[in-house]
Amino acid sequence: MLILAVRFRGPMSIAFAILCLFGTWNAGEAQPVLAAIMGIVLYGGLAIIGSIFGGRGELDHEARSGDYDYAAEQARLASEYHRRDRESRF
Repeated sequence: MLILAVRFRGPMSIAFAILCLFGTWNAGEAQPVLAAIMGIVLYGGLAIIGSIFGGRGELDHEARSGDYDYAAEQARLASEYHRRDRESRF
């Protein structure tokens, strides 16, 4: 659950803010400012957790890959796929 919450922190924060608004409204007095603040705090907390445990992202080209060549591995897998495809036709 936490992994999904970190991955989709925007929708999760919006849903949490809506639940906070609904809760304060049922308690007797709707407080949209408090609900918005709680949503922002949750988003910030999930962003911090995501930055600590995030790892490599799509836009993070400068991250160290441990001397693993992703492009070479992709080329090897593609050549294997095409070889198997050619062999399966005969």
